[in-house]
Amino acid sequence: MNIVRRSAAVAGLAALVWLAASAQAGAVGVTLIQQSDGTVKTYANVVMTLSGGTLTLRSADGRGTLQIRTGACSFVKSIRYCLPYAARLTQGKRSHAIALAYGSVFFNFTNSEQNLPHSSGGLAPHTVLLLLKTARGTYVTAKGRLDEVRS
Repeated sequence: MNIVRRSAAVAGLAALVWLAASAQAGAVGVTLIQQSDGTVKTYANVVMTLSGGTLTLRSADGRGTLQIRTGACSFVKSIRYCLPYAARLTQGKRSHAIALAYGSVFFNFTNSEQNLPHSSGGLAPHTVLLLLKTARGTYVTAKGRLDEVRS
């Protein structure tokens, strides 16, 4: 039963991110954060960059940065699938690690839309989709076009 609720919550957040990202014409990306008490914050125009195995999400005002380190990556057709294993949130001069429970990161580095594995949805060209849950029960979902990719 717990797995069903968890899957439904992640699917619901993913659907909200999908709709919000589609509605934000010209936006780089959108991030949703759902706290364990159910409150949701939406961050539009998030700048998303990838350097090595680190995905960085920077708020539009530059005040908040979330870095997610990924590993155990593989390809499912043309989609790169990775597991997030470490996260760090920086707000102003304060920075702290965030313990992760589980998650997935999908990258489409191609010039065409690609189908997501085990889904009827697709991922637009040069787009990232992040789905994760923290050890404290917070869900973080982000989707957007990668602003910069460095190896």
